[in-house]
Amino acid sequence: MARRVVLEQNIKQLLARELHDRVAQTLTSMLVELENFKASQVGRQSVLLEVDGLQDSTRDVLNELRGLFYELRGEEGMGDSFVDKVRLLIARFHEKTSIEAHLSVQRGWPARLRPQIALNVYRIIEEALANVRMHSGANAVRVALKRYSLSHLAVEVRDDGRGVDTDESRLLGMGTVGMRERAVILGGKLQIESFGGHGTKVLAIFPKELVPIKDLISPQELLVPEISA
Repeated sequence: MARRVVLEQNIKQLLARELHDRVAQTLTSMLVELENFKASQVGRQSVLLEVDGLQDSTRDVLNELRGLFYELRGEEGMGDSFVDKVRLLIARFHEKTSIEAHLSVQRGWPARLRPQIALNVYRIIEEALANVRMHSGANAVRVALKRYSLSHLAVEVRDDGRGVDTDESRLLGMGTVGMRERAVILGGKLQIESFGGHGTKVLAIFPKELVPIKDLISPQELLVPEISA
């Protein structure tokens, strides 16, 4: 009986890996390519609307697949504990780097996120912090989870380091490419601003419609306490 359970679990893990490598990656590439295509269709509203529809359908399929991954792998989602996961990520970042790190959760941020959304937002924050650690020379970084507008939420990671080259003609690093891909998967966009030797801001914006209104929480400010190195 135990052998059968192990065999079934191995098959599920293999299936999840194959679906991710062969299907999910292809769908992600399609989303990014459609986004690039939209950029070349300025003023062609009918084409843009059709592409938006294709992207929405692709995201739906991709989100269903990611939900299936959780089930096949037997993983617990982070949707209900997203803020706690981010707080722990930032605390560990401070512990490893001694860079002062703060988290704020502002009015309108949802108490719960769908697992697929939570994972993509978490990875954006994780990669942004990795860039701060490796490239910024920063003394402090702030992560804010907030409402961007009536229809959108946003995640902002801002440091006080040396800044980065934001020339779009420059070859992007894989970390930046990955953040932008995840923002597209969320139906949003990624903005990177540099302040001439006074830091960098990474801003990921995505539609609030992905989250039920009943899940919005009251205003609060959460601050990660400083940890002794």
